[in-house]
Amino acid sequence: MSLKHLNNRVAECCREMDRQRDAIVSLVDAQKGAIDQRARRIPLPLAMGAAAVAGFIAQRFFHSPTSNQLLRLYLTWRAF
Repeated sequence: MSLKHLNNRVAECCREMDRQRDAIVSLVDAQKGAIDQRARRIPLPLAMGAAAVAGFIAQRFFHSPTSNQLLRLYLTWRAF
């Protein structure tokens, strides 16, 4: 393989990576726009209330004896 051919191949790969990066950036921007649009429709007090309720439920779940024991067992199992 000649050095010229190798340089051409590297340049081709760089162009392909640039094209893929541009496509990903545009996709992420489109997703951000869609998320922003959907998030604006949800009233802030409703979102904060839902977060508080979810936190309360999660706290109750993890402080119950059965789930606490399962969580400890999982963490012990994962340590080994």
